[in-house]
Amino acid sequence: MKAWFEKITAQLNALSAPRMQPIPIRSDQQRRLAEERRRRR
Repeated sequence: MKAWFEKITAQLNALSAPRMQPIPIRSDQQRRLAEERRRRR
């Protein structure tokens, strides 16, 4: 029974955790540089 459950969960990809995508976080300096670029246009 355990082997059967493991096969099904492996097929459903439930045994391995989903890969997380990194979320870009802008620093204050990056934000200031982006604002300066917008002002120059």
